[in-house]
Amino acid sequence: MIKQKNSTLLLLAVAFSHAVLCAGLIQPENGDTLNYIHVLFEWEQVPEAEYYEIHITEEDNFDAMILLAEDSTLLYIDTTLVDWDRNYHWSVLPIYPTGQAGASSETFSFSTGSQLSDVDITIISGDQVQNGVTIFGAFFNYFSAVIDHAGREIWNSGPDNIVYYNSSDYGDLFGCYLNPGTENNLPGIEFSFDRSTLWWEPNDEFLHHDLIQLPNGNYMGIVETTSMGVIPVGQWTQQFQDLGFQADGITIEFPWIGDKLVEWDRETGAVVWSWNTFDHFSMVDYDQYGGTWNQAYTDLQYDWTHVNALAFEEEAIYISTRHLSRITKIDYPSGEIIWNMGHQFSSSDVDMGTDLGFSFQHSLQILSNGNILTFDNGNLSPEFRGTNDPISRAIEIAVNESGSNYTTELAWSYELPTELFGFASGNAQKLINGNVLVTTVGGGGRSLEINGDGDIVWQAEYNLSLPNGAVYRAHRLPGLYPLAYSIMINDFQEYEGIEGVYLSEGISNITFTLTHEGGYADTFFYEIMDEADWFSAVTGSTILQPGQEIDLTFSGNVSANSNGNPITFTVIPKHHTEKSKSVTVTGFTNLLTGTVVDIPAKFELKQPFPNPFNSSITIHYFAEIAGNVSLQIFDIAGRLTATLEEEKPVSGFQEKKWNAGNHQTGLYFVKLTNGDQIETKKIIYLK
Repeated sequence: MIKQKNSTLLLLAVAFSHAVLCAGLIQPENGDTLNYIHVLFEWEQVPEAEYYEIHITEEDNFDAMILLAEDSTLLYIDTTLVDWDRNYHWSVLPIYPTGQAGASSETFSFSTGSQLSDVDITIISGDQVQNGVTIFGAFFNYFSAVIDHAGREIWNSGPDNIVYYNSSDYGDLFGCYLNPGTENNLPGIEFSFDRSTLWWEPNDEFLHHDLIQLPNGNYMGIVETTSMGVIPVGQWTQQFQDLGFQADGITIEFPWIGDKLVEWDRETGAVVWSWNTFDHFSMVDYDQYGGTWNQAYTDLQYDWTHVNALAFEEEAIYISTRHLSRITKIDYPSGEIIWNMGHQFSSSDVDMGTDLGFSFQHSLQILSNGNILTFDNGNLSPEFRGTNDPISRAIEIAVNESGSNYTTELAWSYELPTELFGFASGNAQKLINGNVLVTTVGGGGRSLEINGDGDIVWQAEYNLSLPNGAVYRAHRLPGLYPLAYSIMINDFQEYEGIEGVYLSEGISNITFTLTHEGGYADTFFYEIMDEADWFSAVTGSTILQPGQEIDLTFSGNVSANSNGNPITFTVIPKHHTEKSKSVTVTGFTNLLTGTVVDIPAKFELKQPFPNPFNSSITIHYFAEIAGNVSLQIFDIAGRLTATLEEEKPVSGFQEKKWNAGNHQTGLYFVKLTNGDQIETKKIIYLK
């Protein structure tokens, strides 16, 4: 059954009574410094708890709590009370069905960094504004930030110098970061709001403007490529001849910079497909009006194509070629051009849209109806459209591909006032409510949300002025957490320190509740495994919308087991495998009130977290016994991979971290040894 999940904010403190068990805190980790103030709090399940109270304070003693919330899942997202440049402490208190409070968890602390942006917001029609938050990236001062509708900054890239490019339909974030002193100084990355880098391109060539992930899991980006060409005859001829060039339109003597689309294998980074403008565009086509040849005189190379946007839809690639004022659709993987749209040049290679008049355009969004939304910078609107001044606009283009002759028409447009003309960068985004978010470098950087009647309902002024900064793109997103979910063990019980679930012998069921509190729908793959093979490694999948939860029940053939049977339930989200989780619970065939389990006292290996993990995992264990303790990692073939503790006398609760580094992804085993006593846990390494 799929249900809607609710959490309630409590306004008054309550008196606490304490039981033995307490929740283990997961995130924010103790001592974290956060670059965001919409904070996700996550903790471990306490047996028999009905719900949890989350306490946050700026004081060590919790006498003056700023937040007291209750939640029946294992995570809570605060979007209102945490602020920048603060230190916080937090803890969790389990509440049982009787209303009795359990023991408070340990206290973790975290701090928040400083905000980076200075945004002014104007709200004209608040009821027409699309819900969500707005992310933008800025060049020259190299940072990105997210603001809410009121302009309050809720995330920034901190010291990482990340410039946001785009996001996927599932909340994946792509951009670049400044790497000064290197030849290719803006490597492309996939990143997340918690400041982790999920993937980076090999940086063998200069990537610019865009990076996307393809449906097959690989990545595609735009990189520079060079070939020699002529200097065509034009008003710039004398300048080049003064430098010693022939500049006669015949002699091949000057470097032209084109572009190449490159597909990288997700796992290895190897190039598996490419497409080169020099192979598919004619060099008799070049910009005559936009000043690119005057810039070539300064740079001593000609920026010929300047592809600045990339989109993939239904086995086709779309690119925006700025300096040819052209949009191209390319068949994938054959690489054949399906059509060219835009300004016609000497080659006559443009098939349609020559009357649309767009120029030096940026950004591409392929809409559900097949139309194309782009930001027409309009650098050449006086030449192409007969305007008095350059005018930028957002345009939606309808394309008719039926028959042999392709046609286009302007389905919608919005012209910016001349003072908001954006000569470079900028983008347009169709929102869920039908509005369009238009972003321009004009006016110090602006984003305007335009409704269907062409009225501004919301405006952000980024206060970014050249040469110190320029807004690149901006998008409206549901929130900072595209995926946030918890796994609850139903009928989770405890007796005299023994935790688990009771399963009667014969056919018996175990249930886990999966709750999704992120901003995007996703498919969750799951698997249940157990050492005694009660459940025969059942696998499946379910789709959850934001705010939904589902009970997943597994039926097994349970046999008597006096020592208990470890049961592991693993969830892997389809579009965010880095957020995979695993919970292990012991199944008992005796009622827990009478269960006797042969567990050595004062010797325990806790379930490592997170599991599955991406690069780093934390391992907790308790050892207060005679003799020396060893903690080792083995791969699936039984080979020793790492030794975290080697014959060391220990006492009490211990914590170790393992960074998998360059090890292969897959299944590993954590082994804790003391003499004849051994405990092991399975862990899964995912990249």
